[in-house]
Amino acid sequence: MNWNRYLIAPLVLCIAYLIFTVLQYDKVKDQNEVLQKANDALFKVQLNNALSSFEMEVNDYTYRSMLANVSNAAVLSELTTFEQANDDLDISLNNLYIALREDKSKDLTLARIDELRNIFTMLVRNPASKTATERMNWITDETFFDNKNE
Repeated sequence: MNWNRYLIAPLVLCIAYLIFTVLQYDKVKDQNEVLQKANDALFKVQLNNALSSFEMEVNDYTYRSMLANVSNAAVLSELTTFEQANDDLDISLNNLYIALREDKSKDLTLARIDELRNIFTMLVRNPASKTATERMNWITDETFFDNKNE
């Protein structure tokens, strides 16, 4: 009878440990889902902010707002589910930020503000839009990367 205690006690401890581990896993999984939803929502806010800044008349203030909003969206995009669906999302936003920031391409990029506004409208509707990122890459390729006015 004594040997049953020695056998049952470790078995009960192992089962308790497994139950605890499963419960912790579910808790962490739920927390990750909440965090992912928050990242996605914050990214959508940044896209809306960028769209708003592209809809204003360009002056020093709105230009700095554009830079900040595009930069914030580029950084946040890597943390979203939209990046998982569209691998070029972070790259295209980062390249747009560079094209806006650099003197050699700033004016060329700003000259295409109507196109950028349309792109950000598409991104607000569908943050994983591959069409929007392709168009954004096309603009940055023409204004920054292939700039002949160096």
